[in-house]
Parts: sequence; structure tokens; C-alpha cells
Amino acid sequence: MLVPSLVETTGHVDPKQAFDFWRCTALAAFGDIGRRHPRERFSAKRLTVASAGWSLTHTVSSPVALEFRSRHVDRNARAMVVIGLALDGIGYQEQNGRGAQLTPGDIGFLSRNRPFVAGTQSAYDEIRLAVPREMFEAFVGDAEAFAGRSLTPHPSGAEVRARLRGVAGAIAWMSADEAQAAIEGVLHLLGHLVDGAARRGDPEAVSQAAVVSLARAHIARRMHDPDLNPQDIQRALGLSRTSLYRAFAETGGIAAAIRDARLDLARRRLEGPRHDKMRIATIAYACGFTDVPTFNRGFRKRFGLAPGDLRPALT
Repeated sequence: MLVPSLVETTGHVDPKQAFDFWRCTALAAFGDIGRRHPRERFSAKRLTVASAGWSLTHTVSSPVALEFRSRHVDRNARAMVVIGLALDGIGYQEQNGRGAQLTPGDIGFLSRNRPFVAGTQSAYDEIRLAVPREMFEAFVGDAEAFAGRSLTPHPSGAEVRARLRGVAGAIAWMSADEAQAAIEGVLHLLGHLVDGAARRGDPEAVSQAAVVSLARAHIARRMHDPDLNPQDIQRALGLSRTSLYRAFAETGGIAAAIRDARLDLARRRLEGPRHDKMRIATIAYACGFTDVPTFNRGFRKRFGLAPGDLRPALT
């Protein structure tokens, strides 16, 4: 007997009602859901495969913002740990005083027994595997130590990513026993990957990396806000100015990190087919820039070409 599966989509919904439909159905259990770009067409599709103990989802969607608050935590529910693999898009997550910007290949961790924020600034494609805390800890490690963290792409993690993608593509056709074995196989590989990452790290580098990771998560969350500045990040993260600036000293500074994140998002949207009718100025403003000439200069300096070179028909 196959494990139960469900496909949800906005394809049959009036485009004007698509976001509200998705928010009230597929995302209803995930907290307060916001929409990044209200004027843009929204679409989403998700496959969910679940057993009594775990669930796996594969979602392709327009950008959303999620706040899982204290009131959303079900104190009586089984504690679950969510392992997310980003396949496409620019996202973020923050939990437990930790955070990360998520780009393709990143593996993130969240716990559903405490508040968190997560979301994307662009259309995204992701796989999420939710397993009981005791199962996660048996294969990987202390769930609380992972909440809010991410593993960035590393050659040693290629097998984990490939295995999770393979399982997501086939699990709807597996029996319950086959699916359970496949999930345990993913967790087994993930445990080895985590052990290897721990052996490669040194305490000072890890501390600096944690500051950078959390700051980048905050940038990804608010990069559309033209008022975002280094002082906002410093206050939001409760860091000293020295700690924040030291963490970004070797990569051009925190202000440059904000600018580059906005430029990366703008390029992604300029190249994306779903935005091929959108004016360049509209994209620039949506990514947090306050004037087009500044955006054009920054874009050319970062990428060696003008925004119009990607979209010659739109000026």
C-alpha cells in the first residue's frame, strides 16, 4: 500500500484569489502568512507525502513571508524538526537567535516547537522533510542546537542533496516501509555530513560565521525595504557595532552586503520568465533601491553589464 499523498495547486483558482486560497489552505497550519509583492500574479503548487510520523513536501511557489508565533505552537503536538533543501530562489529563516539566508543547495533546520520566521524574496522551489524530534536526534544530533541554522553547499553534502531530491521524486510511489527506509537513509547521510562540518570548523570562525549568517538572514528578510541600513541590523540582532562590522570586514562591509543582496535579487527577477513584462524601474524599487540611476550603476559594477542588457526590450 502506497503512503498517502496530496497535490495542491492554485491552477484552478481565479488569479485574484490565488494567494488568499493558498494562505487559507496549503499554508493554514504555518502561522501568519504575508505576500511579498501584492501586485504580482501569485501561483503555487505542492506535493505532500505523509505517514503517521513524518511528512515530506515539495513546493514551487511565488514568494511568501511566514511568521510562526507563540500562539501557533501546539504544545500538545509531537515535536517536529523540519529539514529544508532549497532548490531555487532566495530565502531566509530565523529561530532561536540564529538565522541564515537560503540560496539553492542550502539545507536549513527549523523546530516547530518554538516561534520562527521564514520566507523568500523571489519565486522558490524547495523540499521540506519534517520528522519527529527523537528521530532527528537519533540520526543527526541535538535538535535545539540546529534550530535556525543552515548548511551551505559543500562538496561533501552533494550526496545528501541528491538523495533527498531522489526521495522526493519517488516517495509518492513507495510503500510505507520503503518510504520509512528512504527517510532514514537521508537522515543517516545528513548525520555524517554534520559530523564532517563540525570537524572542519574552528570556534572563532564558527562564531564569526554565525554573525554573518544571522545578519544575512535579516537582510534577506528586509531587503525590499529601502530604509534598511547597518544600524537596523545591529539593533535587531543585539550586536555591538564592532562585532557586526568585524564579521563583514573581509567581504566589503555590511552596507555592501545589503547592496549586493538587493542586486542579486534584482538580477534574478530580471532573468526570470515570470517577470519578463515588468519594467526595470519597478524591479529596482521592489528590491529596495530608491532611484534607478544608483541601481544601474551598482548593477553594472557588480555584474559587468547594464540591467537593460538582460532585458533589451524593456527600458
